[in-house]
Amino acid sequence: MDVIRESLAGKVAVVIGVGPGQGNAVARLLINFGSKIAMVSRSGSSFGLVESSTIKIFKGDATDEESMKEIRDKIIEFYGGIDVVYNSPGKYEETGRDLPPPSDLMEMFNSNVGAQYNVIRVFSEAMRKKGGAIVNVGASPAIFTGSSIAYTIAKKSIEEMTRKSAEMLKAYNIRVNAVLPGAVSREDRFRKTFPFNFGKISDTTDLDATEVAYVSVFLLSEMAYGINGQSIVVDKGMNTLRLSRK
Repeated sequence: MDVIRESLAGKVAVVIGVGPGQGNAVARLLINFGSKIAMVSRSGSSFGLVESSTIKIFKGDATDEESMKEIRDKIIEFYGGIDVVYNSPGKYEETGRDLPPPSDLMEMFNSNVGAQYNVIRVFSEAMRKKGGAIVNVGASPAIFTGSSIAYTIAKKSIEEMTRKSAEMLKAYNIRVNAVLPGAVSREDRFRKTFPFNFGKISDTTDLDATEVAYVSVFLLSEMAYGINGQSIVVDKGMNTLRLSRK
C-alpha cells in the first residue's frame, strides 16, 4: 500500500466514466492514495464525493472530442498538468435474436471504442512532456455470451486499440494498458469492501467494483512500470474456466 501511495500521492488523476461501480471505486482509491482527482461523467454527478482543492467534478461526453478538450484544458488550468487517466466511458447491451443494422453497430462502437479513443488522443497530448499512464476498460470474454454482437465487437477492439496506442505513445513515456472485467456489481459497496473485505472466489462469479479498481490503480501506478500494451482479464478466472470446459 505504501509503495503505491508513494507512486500516486500528489499525482493528477483523471477518471472518465465515474458512474456507480468501477469508475467511482477507482476515484475513491486514488483519493485514498493521495492523488488529486478530476472526475468526468455525462451526468456531472459527484456520486457522493464533495468537491475540494483536490477533487474536481466535470460534466462531459467522451464521444465529443471538443468536450474532452475543454475539460482537459480546465484540469490543466486548475491542477497544472495531468499524470494518469482511467478511461472507462462506454455502455453495455444484452444479446438479441437478430443481427442488428449497421447503424446500431456503429453507435455501440462509437460509445465504447470511439469515446475511449478520444480520451487517449486528447489527454495524451497533455502528458507528453512528463509521461504517465492510461488504463482503458474492455471486457472479459466470459461475458460475451450474454452480450450483443455490437458490444462484443466494440469491447474486443479496445484490446487492439490499447496495444497500438501503447506502441505509438511509448516514445513519450506514456504507458497504455487495459483491464477486461467480468460481471461487476454496480452496488456501492466500497466502504464495506475496502481494503480487502471481499467474498470468497468459490462463492460467486460476480466482482465487487473495488476488486477491479485495485487492478486498474495498480496499472496506473509506477509499480506497473514494466507493463505496457497489455489487456488484463479481471473476472475471478471465469474466462479460463469457460475455455477449459471446451
